Amino acid sequence: MKNKLKFWIALSLALTFAAGVVGGVYGEKYMMGRRMARRAARSGHFPSMEKMAKDLGLTADQQARIKDIFQKNEERFKVLNGEIHEKLRSIREQIKTEIDSVLTPEQKKKMEEMIERYRTRGPRDSGDRYPNRNTKEREKGDVK
Repeated sequence: MKNKLKFWIALSLALTFAAGVVGGVYGEKYMMGRRMARRAARSGHFPSMEKMAKDLGLTADQQARIKDIFQKNEERFKVLNGEIHEKLRSIREQIKTEIDSVLTPEQKKKMEEMIERYRTRGPRDSGDRYPNRNTKEREKGDVK
């Protein structure tokens, strides 16, 4: 009798745990899907191929042709992204040069220390209002 009771208690606990895991996984997928859909709608990005196929009723041929269009233009986006980052780097260097012309030698030294702290600790420790900005440049050491 005791073994049977222990078995049912253990089974109940295991089923409760499994239900929690399943609920958590599906709940997370549901919430993340809704967040991503809202973010995509606000940002003006193209919808995913799956969403386009479903909403527009695309044929397999149309889907393949659209995928080719995206692939052909992916390189253009990469080049543009690189040009933008290079231009931003140049502007940052100009700003730093202009600021340095205003500062005393002691202030320049402190400014360099501030910049180095920013690079090593990241924006959250430096009081940056936009903590997620420039993450890739910071990782590469490109933030000036």
